[in-house]
Amino acid sequence: MNPITEDSAAQALTQAPAPRRWEAIASELRNDIVEGLLAPGARLPNETELAQRFGVHRHTLRQAMQSLVREGFVQVRHGSGTYVRELVLDYALRRRTRLTQNLAEAGESASRELLGAEEALAGEWAAPLRVSPRSRVLLLRTRARVRGRVVGVTESAFPLPRFAGLAEAFAQHGTVTAALAALGVPDYTRARSVIAARLPTQAEADALARPLTQPLLVVNYTNCDLQGVPVQAASTLFAADAVQLTVGPDDWDAA
Repeated sequence: MNPITEDSAAQALTQAPAPRRWEAIASELRNDIVEGLLAPGARLPNETELAQRFGVHRHTLRQAMQSLVREGFVQVRHGSGTYVRELVLDYALRRRTRLTQNLAEAGESASRELLGAEEALAGEWAAPLRVSPRSRVLLLRTRARVRGRVVGVTESAFPLPRFAGLAEAFAQHGTVTAALAALGVPDYTRARSVIAARLPTQAEADALARPLTQPLLVVNYTNCDLQGVPVQAASTLFAADAVQLTVGPDDWDAA
């Protein structure tokens, strides 16, 4: 077997096939939707106009549109046209509130990114965590996207030293639930949720990729382990145009 050298690796990269034309078209339209150039509910130009815009035959264009339909970015209304899908997630606040489960029930999935992590004094987080204001906590800032669109940003506080290493666990596993499990908390329940609405600050609007005039849904909450000890106090800012909150028992849908 021939060894892989830097020259051979570079040659392989230069020989990598370029994206097919329909993939490039789908990528450009997807970016238009994610960046808000094509708003939720907007009707896309017809096939003839789009084919002219990209300089391709309709068959190529249809491949791109079929890809966007499969990914959930657009929907075809027969006899009417193709529209950007509305992104309104039904987020249920329950005894066991999990972002992954909420989205799975809606046929969606989220990608999460770690925006930052730092140790700090408990301060305002002391009361919900039931610790001294002078004790230390780990602050975690994360952002969730669905279909490429930001739907929420969260700041969480975890008591130290119990959850030292949680930032690394989140980076490895991608969710708070999995990170807590890795640190010995296999299950937890929601002890309290407080819901409010307000306009964002400039920094919050930037983080959510929304205008300053777009209201936020704010959920402040506390999660406890099965012994009733707080493990997380957090505040999530939801984009009000993308999320609606529902409150009910765990068996609400089965009732």
